[in-house]
Amino acid sequence: MNKRGFTLVELAIVLIIIGIILGAVLKGQDLIQNAKAKRLLNDIKGYVAYQYTFYDRYKRFAGDGDNDGKIDYENLSATLNDFDNNPQNQFLNINTPDIDAPFSELEASQILPVADHRELAKHIYNNIYYFSQVDGYNVMVVRQIPCYAAMMIDKDIDMGLDAQRGYIRESVGAVDSLGAVGDQTWNQVCSTPNQLVDIVYFYDNRPN
Repeated sequence: MNKRGFTLVELAIVLIIIGIILGAVLKGQDLIQNAKAKRLLNDIKGYVAYQYTFYDRYKRFAGDGDNDGKIDYENLSATLNDFDNNPQNQFLNINTPDIDAPFSELEASQILPVADHRELAKHIYNNIYYFSQVDGYNVMVVRQIPCYAAMMIDKDIDMGLDAQRGYIRESVGAVDSLGAVGDQTWNQVCSTPNQLVDIVYFYDNRPN
């Protein structure tokens, strides 16, 4: 008879404390996600700035070995295994359709440090970004990032959300042609905010 349980007030206090803790944890996760997405956005802008620095010096983009206005490499679904650090730290004077070629020329111009290209290409979400072209349009490809990050990048660069138009477009399933670039909306490719997607950044010219 001397045993007694928690009163309603005590239970309410416990629930409030649990709610505060859960809220802090969720807020902390949001802050981490936002910080990672902003880091990726800044890194992408940084690499594009490197390309324009190279262009200012040499009147072409790094990776455009034959100086025809298009980066020689054309692949929107490359993986880390495609990097072999060859060529490295050298300029090109012929068509060189190699994923390493833009990094090689950025190194040779001392815009980037000479380093393992796998490390230079690895982004905050442990996949890769690299320079390529698709049907004559120079792009930066960003592989396998969460939808929340993709949409943050789209909103910042294009001042709005549209996976099918603008400089930032989804490229889920795209390989080497525009046919599969921007053919779906964010709602179609993003079942959850953490769904992984591919995007391309038309940093030079862009299709209509």
